[in-house]
Amino acid sequence: MPGRGSRVDPVLQRRRLRERLRQLREGKGFTQRDVADALEWSLSKVIRIETGTVRISITDLRALLVHYEVTDPTVVDELSAMARAAREQPWWDAYKKDAPPGFLLSLGYETNAVRIRTFEPSLIPGLLQTEEYAYTVLETVGPPEKIDSRAELRLKRQERIFRDDGPDLYFIVDENAITRIVGSASIMRRQLEHLQEMLENSKVTLQIMPFSAGLYRHFRTPYVIFEFDNPQAETVLYLEAPHEQDSIVREGQEWDSEGSPQHYLENFFSMESVATREDTPRIIETAIERLR
Repeated sequence: MPGRGSRVDPVLQRRRLRERLRQLREGKGFTQRDVADALEWSLSKVIRIETGTVRISITDLRALLVHYEVTDPTVVDELSAMARAAREQPWWDAYKKDAPPGFLLSLGYETNAVRIRTFEPSLIPGLLQTEEYAYTVLETVGPPEKIDSRAELRLKRQERIFRDDGPDLYFIVDENAITRIVGSASIMRRQLEHLQEMLENSKVTLQIMPFSAGLYRHFRTPYVIFEFDNPQAETVLYLEAPHEQDSIVREGQEWDSEGSPQHYLENFFSMESVATREDTPRIIETAIERLR
């Protein structure tokens, strides 16, 4: 299946392949240890294949399919095509030396999600930033030699996301992010005017969490939640850490309730009931008036 506005995405194919392999193993009643012992592999190899931390070779894939007694040529060819596609380079590969690995991993999910929910407590989210606002932020927090590359990546993300077939985007931004002046009053005013334009985009739902809401759960942590069209696909959570190398992607059910993607999704829903859509245009306009 093609990626959104693009050819088949390798991250999506790797995700789907590992889900299929796990389902085949569980369907036969095998544990990961059973598979490792039968194929004379290390247990860690089986785990890495099923978690997607390594790209499976066609030889290893066929060995697994034989062990799982998958003989239908159509299924074998389909899974082999997934494995080949998963080994290709994603569109952002040119930026892999300039952006943190956790962030790059999140781009694979961003590319293929049907819904993206973003919470940002301190800054305007990257997908909603104007070019001059983005440069100001990157000049402040990023290595000088990577500013141009990261700004270019940010703008390319926007081009790919804001398409007719792009995902539905939900943003909750703390009022702190629209009152803090980034760069200069004129840069900030143009950024806020851009947010006003985004309110007219049918794909975008933007809500401001007002100061009057007080403290709320996870109010200091920027995060993004990715949802997919496949009902069997797990919701994915991207947590942006203060030190960019520590940013992480979480999926599946292995996390405790406080740290799970589902917990953050429920928290996002609870914030939506406080950050009402009706108040957002007024809050943004008030912030613009202060800059004038």
